[in-house]
Amino acid sequence: MNGIHLDAIDRRILEILREDGRASHAHVAKDVGLSAPAVGERIRKLEHAGVIEGYRAVLAPEALGLKITAFVAVAPKPGTRVPDLVTRLLELREVEALHSVAGTYSYLAKVRAASPEALDVFLDSLMMMEGVERTETTMVLRTSTERSAPLPWTS
Repeated sequence: MNGIHLDAIDRRILEILREDGRASHAHVAKDVGLSAPAVGERIRKLEHAGVIEGYRAVLAPEALGLKITAFVAVAPKPGTRVPDLVTRLLELREVEALHSVAGTYSYLAKVRAASPEALDVFLDSLMMMEGVERTETTMVLRTSTERSAPLPWTS
């Protein structure tokens, strides 16, 4: 955690911002019992320490027509330059997240597609991509929850 100590107020501020990144300092201050400037200073410290990486709009995939979520494990061909393969994978608009993992496969991609047919087209193009030896796909049936990083229990 970059050496920062999180007290109960910092944790509550983070909980509020995790739920609503647009919450005003005044709103947060009222909840945690501090002044708005004091909350602003704590938030700046959390940002500077790298605890808060940024703010972004959270898009609803289904509202955008992306009804299919899948996890695709990718094994590179032996001898493939890893940075080049990662660059090619990140250029695919269907890839929402890409993780380097230990195990049989080297990468795990979270993928969004409009339909099973669109996912099939994506997987075909992925298999044709230079440096990809094999893939394994797990299609999501239902998502119970997706959250940002959990807060640590203790400091």
